[in-house]
Amino acid sequence: MFRQGNNDALALIYSDHSKKLYLYGLKLTSNRTVIEDSIQDLFSDLVKNRKNLGDTDNIHFYLIKSFKRKLQRQLQKESRYDLNSKVEDFIFDITYSIDHELINKESADQRMSLLSKALNGLSPRQKEAVYLKISEELEYEQVAEIMEISIESCRNLISKAIKSMKDTLHPKAFGFAVILRKLFTSGQ
Repeated sequence: MFRQGNNDALALIYSDHSKKLYLYGLKLTSNRTVIEDSIQDLFSDLVKNRKNLGDTDNIHFYLIKSFKRKLQRQLQKESRYDLNSKVEDFIFDITYSIDHELINKESADQRMSLLSKALNGLSPRQKEAVYLKISEELEYEQVAEIMEISIESCRNLISKAIKSMKDTLHPKAFGFAVILRKLFTSGQ
């Protein structure tokens, strides 16, 4: 419907995805203006090129991939990103929240410390891969494409990150999978 000129469809796409794109952008740079500009440029380009867009079965994946590419270009233009650097040089920052139901009050500080330690042990690439896989719920193929690595490398990167976090966490840490999912949920 969007490709046929339906502006209500565009508004729906924007409202469903712009906040997630913004939060993802904050994990790549702290420059909010460049993030906002990149999101606006992305949607402006979508409107301009709507008739030439191909079919997609996952609009969220398409938007994340396009947004990351646009953000990188914008950062290069703004001279805030060293042209000789690679994407690994991004500081992938994660903000996290954990519900009171997940962690009882008496051990919350200890578990938060363990989670922080586990996160700090990951490389920026590992953090980004795990975030895209768990928080954005993308497939390995999609994460690999966004990060411009092979699918096998993506699987290895995520596997090593999760193993590293498990090794860092106390063996009796409650609900590792649930905590990990909450850990990579931001904006709450």
